[in-house]
Amino acid sequence: MSVAELEARAREGGWPEGLLARAAAVHTPTWLMDMWLASPAPKELLFADVERQVAVFEKLANSTLRAREITPRDEEAFSRLWATAPEKIGDWEIIVERAPNALAQFQLHEDPRVTIIEDRGEVVACTAWSSANLTVGGAKISIHYAMAMRVSAARRREGLGDIVRRFPSRSLGRPTVGQVMFMRVGNDNVEGFLKTVGFRAGATRPQKVVSVTHYAPAPLAWPQGARAARPEDAGACAELINRTHAGFDLFRPLGEESLALRLDGWTWGPRPDWAPRAYGWGDYFVLEREGRIVACAGLWDRGRDLRELWRNTVTGEQRTVSCTALLDFGCAAGCEADLAELIRGLIGRTAELGRTSLTAHLEPHAALAERLSDLEHRPEPRILEWSPYIPELPGELGEVSLDLRYW
Repeated sequence: MSVAELEARAREGGWPEGLLARAAAVHTPTWLMDMWLASPAPKELLFADVERQVAVFEKLANSTLRAREITPRDEEAFSRLWATAPEKIGDWEIIVERAPNALAQFQLHEDPRVTIIEDRGEVVACTAWSSANLTVGGAKISIHYAMAMRVSAARRREGLGDIVRRFPSRSLGRPTVGQVMFMRVGNDNVEGFLKTVGFRAGATRPQKVVSVTHYAPAPLAWPQGARAARPEDAGACAELINRTHAGFDLFRPLGEESLALRLDGWTWGPRPDWAPRAYGWGDYFVLEREGRIVACAGLWDRGRDLRELWRNTVTGEQRTVSCTALLDFGCAAGCEADLAELIRGLIGRTAELGRTSLTAHLEPHAALAERLSDLEHRPEPRILEWSPYIPELPGELGEVSLDLRYW
C-alpha cells in the first residue's frame, strides 16, 4: 500500500492535517500506519499516541540524540547515568549503584534488551525490556517486563523518557501480549510520567500491591544435608520448583534443561574467563533427606553489583540497601520445614557476604513464611502493574509468583 493511499484514508477518517505525512517523513513503516488507520481505539487517544510517536522520531532525526541498544563499551557510562538519576520517594532520594558489573541484573534474564539515549557520547537515559514465557490464568503466554527507566537529573523534562521507552521497539524481539512493571510506592514522578504518556492507573494499568520480605543477616548455621547443587540435580529441582509455584500467575514451569540453562547463564559449554557470571551453579543449593532432594534454592548476590543508597533530604539520614535474593526455590510436599532450614542457611551466607538482608517473595507461601517468622524481617511493598494487550487475557492478575530477577 502506498503512502498516498494511506494519506487519503487518513483524510477520510478525520485525521489531523499532515499527521500521517509527518509519520511517513520519519520512515514509519507502512504496515504500522495501516494498523493505526484500522485501530478501533478512540480517536482522541489514538491521535495523541501517534503524535507522541512521530514527535519522538522527529526529535531523533533533528537533534544530537542517538537511541540504540547498549553494548559492553557503555557499561561505565551506564553506571554514571544511574548515579546521576535519583528516584524521589517522599523525603527520600534513592541512588541506585550498578557496579562493578553494571549489567548483572539483565544477564539473569533470558531475553533482555537495554536501550540507551546518548547525546554526543554521553548516556542520558535508559530503559530495559525483558521478554518472558510464563503462565497467566493457567494459560501459557509471552509477556515482557518493562523496567529500569532512568533519565539523568540534569536532562529531565526534555521528553527523553518517552523517547527511550519507544526505541528500539519491543517488537524487535518476541511478540508479546502483555506487560508487567513494578513501581515503588510513592514514586509520584513515575506516576506522573505514565499519565502523561497515556497509561491510566486502574484502566490500562490494573494495579496490585505485592511485597517481598527482607530478612536481616544473622550467623545462622548451614543445615545438615545441604550441599551445592550439581547439573544432574536439575531435573529433581525443577520438579520441586514447579510443585511449589504451580497455579500462580507470572510463573514459568521449568524442566531439567531450562533450569540448567538458567544456571549456565544461558550459554552452552565453557565460558571465557572474562565473562562475568552474576548467578550460576555456585549459587544454587539442595537439601537432602535419606538420599532424596527435598528442597532447593538459589542465592543471587544482588548487592555485589546492585545497591541502593537512600538519603533523607530533610534529616540527612542515610542508609544502604545491599541485599541477596532468593531465586528458584522449591520443596517436596510437606517439606516446608526443610526449605525453611535451607533459607536460614542462606541468610547465614548473606551475613558472611556482608549484605544488609536476604530478600524473598513468600506472600503466597504462608506455611514457609511462618517457619521463618521468628527472624528479624521487614516487608518491602511495590505496585505491580499488569497491562494485557488482548481481550482473551484476564484483566487482573491473581496470586502471583514473583521472580526477583525483575524486582
